[in-house]
Amino acid sequence: MMKINSYGIKTVIFTYLLFSIPIYAASGDAEITILHTGYVAPVEGRNFVPGERDDGARRVASTVALIVVENAVIIVDPGMVAEDIDLIANLEKAGIKSTEVTHVFISHHHPDHTVRIGLFPNATVVDFWGSYQHDLWEDHGDEYSIVDNVRVIKTPGHTDEDASLVVDTENGTYVFTHVWWNENMQPEVDPLAEDNAKLIESREKVLAIADFIIPGHGRMFANPRNQK
Repeated sequence: MMKINSYGIKTVIFTYLLFSIPIYAASGDAEITILHTGYVAPVEGRNFVPGERDDGARRVASTVALIVVENAVIIVDPGMVAEDIDLIANLEKAGIKSTEVTHVFISHHHPDHTVRIGLFPNATVVDFWGSYQHDLWEDHGDEYSIVDNVRVIKTPGHTDEDASLVVDTENGTYVFTHVWWNENMQPEVDPLAEDNAKLIESREKVLAIADFIIPGHGRMFANPRNQK
């Protein structure tokens, strides 16, 4: 797991056998832990892009994160992971029980980002246009605030339902997003994008506000525009 606190970036990798990591949230600030770093990889001899052939296949896992802020415990994109990855165990090593999660944010509705939502029975699920808990569906617009300093912005392109989660901290603004798949800001042209023109606009929207970007299938990286 990678732990980031808002007083400085830490990129420490923990094996699954190490001790639990204490999580805390200072007043008005956030603590971020990467529970699983995602990826997309081809399977030899199989078609990589979904939907092009009936016999296609690929290895895919989402980047799953924990955000602890005042009044909320948020999981980001609890989707597909390898069979030997235990998200609940990783969460507990971060000092949080699955029943303590208050919100689950999903960047879009593809199964590689959503299939483990049910691990968090008490959470309100938040997406690009609404919040859902039990049988209550509540609508919301763009720039929806889950709590102070954590908001949802619409970033369509990959799908029309894409949104990004913006977390403002003392150390900068972190954006969880699928406008790029990985830390290399790839693919340059998304082969699955429903609307590449909208995707370009959404990328600009993210780059205009982010200090750090956490892509849907990769590691966190610093906004390159801020490095010049």
